[in-house]
Amino acid sequence: MQRDGAGSHQDAETDKGSSVGLSSAMFSWEKSDARRRKEANFFRTVSKCLKLLYAWKLLPLEQYYRFHDFHSPALDPADWESKPMVLLVGQHSTGKTTFIRHLLEQDFPGMCIGPEPTTDSFIAVMGGDSEGIIPGNELVVDPRFPFRKLNAFGNAFLNRFMCAQLPNPVLDSISIIDTPGISSREKRISR
Repeated sequence: MQRDGAGSHQDAETDKGSSVGLSSAMFSWEKSDARRRKEANFFRTVSKCLKLLYAWKLLPLEQYYRFHDFHSPALDPADWESKPMVLLVGQHSTGKTTFIRHLLEQDFPGMCIGPEPTTDSFIAVMGGDSEGIIPGNELVVDPRFPFRKLNAFGNAFLNRFMCAQLPNPVLDSISIIDTPGISSREKRISR
């Protein structure tokens, strides 16, 4: 290839294409080493051990002392098998949804971005085989999802809660909860 002093547009595209070609399934910020796969296996192993310990040791104690009658229900299998969740909280229009979009390097169902407050519901962004939205009322009755305990907040909350599923490598290891903005108004006390 011929190069002039500054390099040609064609060379830049070739270089760019070769770096993308090496790791087309990976993200630009993600390393392509085996360490990440080892960490995912380690997490699954630790989670499995904790689930077994809970079933053998803690659950019998909770049942004997009727802990579930006065405090919280027993942990479901979905509670153990779900991925860690990251909850993004902040004032409106500070970039919570934009951060998720940048992290995933793609748009997700239900996403709205604008200068005014646009996210008006809680969106659980989770991995799935295909893109789609699952309403909150359906999420709390589906045993595959760890949201059964949110039923206690009632329909007013569940109507503003949804799950956006999409195939994405980042969502293989975590789930992200996008929230509506928090008002930044200061309360003033008049005397």
